[in-house]
Amino acid sequence: MDPYQAAYERLLSLNNLVLKPYTDSPKELRASLKRMRAFLDHIGAPDEKMQIIHVAGTSGKGSVTSMLRSILHTSGQTVGSYISPHTTTYLERFSVGDKLISPDTLTEAINNVLDLYTTFLKKEPVPLSFFELSTAIALYAFASNKIKWCVLETGCGGRFDATNVISTPRVAIITNIGKDHTHILGNSLTHIARAKAGIIKKNGVVFCGEMRPAIRKVFMKEAIKHSAALFFVHPPYQNLLPESFGAHQQHNAAIAMSAAEEIGIPQDTIQKAFSSLMLPPCRYETIQDSPRVIIDGAHSPVKVKALVKQLEKIEGPIHVLFACTGTKECKPMIEQLAKVADRVTTTRFTTGFRKVANPFELIKLVGKRKRAGSYLEPFEALGEALKSTKKGETLVITGSLYLCGELRQYWISESDILKHQTSRP
Repeated sequence: MDPYQAAYERLLSLNNLVLKPYTDSPKELRASLKRMRAFLDHIGAPDEKMQIIHVAGTSGKGSVTSMLRSILHTSGQTVGSYISPHTTTYLERFSVGDKLISPDTLTEAINNVLDLYTTFLKKEPVPLSFFELSTAIALYAFASNKIKWCVLETGCGGRFDATNVISTPRVAIITNIGKDHTHILGNSLTHIARAKAGIIKKNGVVFCGEMRPAIRKVFMKEAIKHSAALFFVHPPYQNLLPESFGAHQQHNAAIAMSAAEEIGIPQDTIQKAFSSLMLPPCRYETIQDSPRVIIDGAHSPVKVKALVKQLEKIEGPIHVLFACTGTKECKPMIEQLAKVADRVTTTRFTTGFRKVANPFELIKLVGKRKRAGSYLEPFEALGEALKSTKKGETLVITGSLYLCGELRQYWISESDILKHQTSRP
């Protein structure tokens, strides 16, 4: 086993200490933030050694994070970014400059942080979660390599997210609000907005892409409470990115541009970064041309809605290959996709730590005329879907980033990603 894989396996083995159900107890959640802060202090408070842009939101936060990293790199700044989850390999959560972090750098960071974690556990009996440890590893790796800027994406929500132990960031961003992670954040948009508004801190500067007045009020109330400057960013009147990126990415670009201008990046640098922008994998990614295969990790009704708007522009039959976690709103996602799909195949993913929706139950949500089949094995489902997708047709793999990342290895292997430090072919 090579050093990178050994380090990752070591991280996974320590995660076995914390396989426990999620709690919604405010007391326990506050205690988890206190533990996270204590651990960051234990490893040298790496978050205090760099400027941080904190990014939350239901949709688009990964894209905005990638855009800002590209802008800062183009401006000549040293910058790292941290996103989750990864698609194919753990390395994809961490980027430095215009590449993924080097496997050697990440390996060193994992081992050093885990060495310090073992001493931390001697005085703190409650373990950290996988995401908490990963966040600490990201901050440690960036600080150790004297990175000036960190673009830090929240994992889930905001108020009680592990990333929210940082002090007031240079800029905070909340892209939008939609129904996702409802089992954790609540079923109403207001509850979800309150969770994400938790990243607004004292005297901070916040940019938000939310347009609905009722939800805006949640953010305005939080901003007033913390004497923070809050700016709402409207969709741009003209495309900032090529039209192929879609309307939702144009809005994300406007949010990223507003944040970049706030920290003093000139317009020509922003435009230069946008002209060569590469989003993270599985964001409406064309992975094969003939027949066309598009991979999009849309995993909530609001994200699927944005995907469907893109698919409506496609000529020719569309075949959808779908899987999702058991906690997602599967029915509205499949119903939206079925409007543009000629055939639907359902399957499951086999990676990650999430409960998987039963593919044989998912197919029942599709009209009988459009049912192409259900498969327990994702690569069997992909093989059958590719066989039945002819030239001039389009296969769309969606419903879960876990599914997209797993099947993406059919075209781009983990070893290639590690070797070239990029998720791109």
